Amino acid sequence: MKRFIFSFLVWVSATSCGALAESGDFINRIDVPDFVGGNEPLRVDVDLKVAKTRDVYFVLQYFDTWKKIKEKTARVTSSGKYHVNFETDDIDPGKYRVVVYVTPRDQNWNHRVGNEVNANFSVLTESAWNEHLSTEEISEVRWPRRVSTEKEVLGVSYRINTPKVLSLDLVNGNGDLVSNIRYPVAESGDFALPIDDLFGKVGPGRFTWKVLLLAEDGESAVGDEVVYHFTVYGG
Repeated sequence: MKRFIFSFLVWVSATSCGALAESGDFINRIDVPDFVGGNEPLRVDVDLKVAKTRDVYFVLQYFDTWKKIKEKTARVTSSGKYHVNFETDDIDPGKYRVVVYVTPRDQNWNHRVGNEVNANFSVLTESAWNEHLSTEEISEVRWPRRVSTEKEVLGVSYRINTPKVLSLDLVNGNGDLVSNIRYPVAESGDFALPIDDLFGKVGPGRFTWKVLLLAEDGESAVGDEVVYHFTVYGG
């Protein structure tokens, strides 16, 4: 798969909860694929802010009962992006949940700090997984739920069988188009768009990324549009 990196050039005019991101400990986002199959491991990415050395808990649960299946812990000494992998070859097809939370060193759930974030995913049968892989779609959008003056990277993963056009619209809280990027893509892969100081470019408010695959002529849509809401706040 190819990775495309380039600058944010075109400016037309422009669910987690808990503690605030400006201070203390805060999980900015976690990224979990919607579907896993074919004995592929489940990768859980987390972007977090910590006030000091912390333990980060990654808990795999049944969706309906919240009963724990597996758990991993990572000790982190600074804010940043981390990930763990869970093997899925011993997990039956069905719907599951990942829960991520932060504690002081050598503490547990009862002493957690900041917010807790969870995301759902499904383990597919082999036939369903193969069908999923053959479907042309935007498979993931990676971007913080809260953005300020730091440099962030908009990540988009997509699957295609023939050349397409990747369309990314940035829309403000009034529904006005702030920016549009269209980029031709020839094969399945990942798109990465670095953006520096979004607050300085668009100011505070609620915004939305609308990400869509278009046919090679740039006209008709292929698959569903992915809508990703986020907030821009003062630095």
